[in-house]
Order: sequence, then C-alpha cells, then structure tokens
Amino acid sequence: MKKIHKPSSLSKIRSVAVLWGHEGAWSIEAILGVNEFARSHGNWSLLFAPRDEQARLRLPRGWRGDGILVRVHSRRDRQRCLSYGVPFVDLETIANTPYHPRIGNVVTHDLHRCQAALSHFQSLQVKHIVCFNPPHLDYSQLRFQVFQRLAREAGYECPMFWSGRPQRWYRLNWADQQNAIQHWLKQLSPGTGIFTADGQQGGHLAEWCKFLEIAIPDEMAIVTGDDDSLLCAISSPPLTGVVLAGRQHGYSAAALLQRMMDGEAAPSAPILIDPIRLIVRQSSDVLNFKNPAVEQAFRYIRSHACRGINVQDVVRQVPISRRGLENFFLDEVGHTIATEIRRVRIETAKVELGDLNLSIAQVAEVCGFTNVSQFCTLFRREAGETPSSYRTRLRGDRHATATSNISTERLNFPFNRG
Repeated sequence: MKKIHKPSSLSKIRSVAVLWGHEGAWSIEAILGVNEFARSHGNWSLLFAPRDEQARLRLPRGWRGDGILVRVHSRRDRQRCLSYGVPFVDLETIANTPYHPRIGNVVTHDLHRCQAALSHFQSLQVKHIVCFNPPHLDYSQLRFQVFQRLAREAGYECPMFWSGRPQRWYRLNWADQQNAIQHWLKQLSPGTGIFTADGQQGGHLAEWCKFLEIAIPDEMAIVTGDDDSLLCAISSPPLTGVVLAGRQHGYSAAALLQRMMDGEAAPSAPILIDPIRLIVRQSSDVLNFKNPAVEQAFRYIRSHACRGINVQDVVRQVPISRRGLENFFLDEVGHTIATEIRRVRIETAKVELGDLNLSIAQVAEVCGFTNVSQFCTLFRREAGETPSSYRTRLRGDRHATATSNISTERLNFPFNRG
C-alpha cells in the first residue's frame, strides 16, 4: 500500500485523541476496544475529549498529537480533524465525504444489520413494515435506505417517517415534532413492524404508542438497529434490537490508525464490522400460532432449552397428549419439538461463542450440555463447522481483522431473548 510519510519509531509514545463521549453502550464498548488495542499493541497515550455542550469537536489549544479516532458528524468535523495534519479514523457513516489518504473509515456493516432486522420481521409475519427515521446528528440515514431497499425486494412498501431534508426537521420546534410523530403513528395499520435507529428512538416510539393506546407488540412491533442494553431494557416494553460489535469496532479502528501512523494511506473502502446478533425482547415478542398448545410449548422451549430439558419436559407443560402435541407442533412450526430444543441451544451457543472470556466447555455448560464432546458434535452437525471455527469466523483473529476488510458474507443471526 502506498506510503504517505515516513513511519515513526516504534519506541515513541504516540498521542492519540479519542473524540467521542461515553453516552451510550456502543460508545463505551468502542472506547474499551480502543483501550484494549492501545494496551496490547500500541505505545499510546490516550486523550479522551468528548464534544462540548454545543456538540463541537474540541481539543486542547496547541495539541500536537499523532492520530485521531473520531465519529465525524459533518464536513466541518472532517475539516477540523484534517487541520491537525495527522491521520484520523472515522467510526461513522454520517458524513458522506470523498476519499482522503489521511482519513480511514471503520463502520458497522449496514447490510447485515438490516438483514437481521428484516428477517425477524418476516418471522413475525407482519403485514406492513415502515422506518421511523427522524433526522439526528448521531446516526445517518444510510441504515434506513439499506433497510428500505431490502424490505422492498421482499415485497413490502416500507415508507419512511421522514422523507424531507434534515434541515426542515431541525427547524420544527419540539411540539411540532411530537405532533408529526403522533399523526404518523395514527396512520399506521395494525400488524405493522417499525424499524428504528436505536434504543432512544425506539423508547420514544414506545411511549407514544402507550399514550395512543396502541398495543405493543400485538398491534405494532418495534425493532431497533442499534441495541443499547440499558435503554432497550428499561423501555416499556423492553425493545428488540441488533447488537453491534462496539468493542471490535473500536479495536479495529485503533489498529487501522496504527498502520496509518506508520505511513500507510487509508484503505480506499471502509472496513466493515458485522453485528453480533439480534436480541428479541417484548417489543416484538409475537408468536402467530393457531394452536395455543403449540404457542405454550414454543415459549417454554425458548425460555428453558438451555436448562437441559427434553421433549417429555415440554409435554408436561401442555395439557394434551404427547402424540397430539408433537403432531400439532410439527404442523405449525415445521419441525419436531426435539429439533426446536436443539436449534435454540445451538443458536444460544453461537451468541455465547462471541464472548472470548468463556471456554468452549463453559459455553457447552451454559447451553445445557453436560458433555463437551456431545456439544461439539451437535454444533458441527447443525452449524456446519466446529465451535472453535465458528468463534474464529465470528470474532476473527484480531490481528487479521485489523489488517484487512471484514468479510461481507452473510451471517446466520441467532434470535435470542434478552
């Protein structure tokens, strides 16, 4: 790759500015990822300088650093960072700006984020899908554009809440913005799935639905594209969301900055970070089974599969015969009760394998297996690869991730309750 300046000495302590705050779960995880890289690979001195009260980038007067990690919100932010004359890496897609050899870009893989959300809506058999996309400084409209394209390819109309210029929205006062949201919600038909940016916007919608007596999830289902474990959990009802790999995001951005500070030009294309999974919570916890016995059995399996249950344990929860339940279950779900128990265990295992602090044996135990060999054999049969191979593919060797673009292959997203 083309060099743009002479590499610095490896022994030199590099001053790196991190220009975002710890205002949400993703931000905190990204900072932890940066810190992890700095401690293990970089001889760095980190300066955390969140935006000021007017959301402007601010560094101490006279700062003479070696690199910057930032979430660029505007062209003004971009020019401000360029003015320091050092490489910087942008962790966002908010400001759509042309390539520059001193500007790296590490972003969430929006296609995979949107595939996870859309697949979940399809599993709910919603009649309509819409996007709640009020303009906001903390996220771009790209995720909504990608989601809309996928939804339309799947046969949904998928209109946007806001299709005008962002400035028009910002010029509205708070009361007018709320009136616009209220009016829009009233126009939606029962059986609609709403895709929204994050836990803050999803929680806002949930409050409006409660005020308008719109039942969630029976009339409307809400899925957020960025799961904030705190905001999504305390929302009423708790919100389903796509969990982003914030720590890997920060780590990969730091690794890219290290290479750029060593003299490499920024890659011509963004490095893409895959989401981890989609967590199903009450805002979309809809089961469309005709037979109440099947629904009861399905809910029991989803809540207890990792406690080592078997088919007989499920049968004990439902007031019909084993043969009757198995026949109804196969007819509505499409596979047997035993298959569903295995499926939930394996999907849970895929989630737990993303936690590098857990050994394979510990993952097996968490998922209800008493024998590690049995777990590995079943995982390979169901997932097509060993648990170790899946973990490597999911998280990636961090050195390799830091030196190449993340694979854009489609992942199989586990759907788990939080």
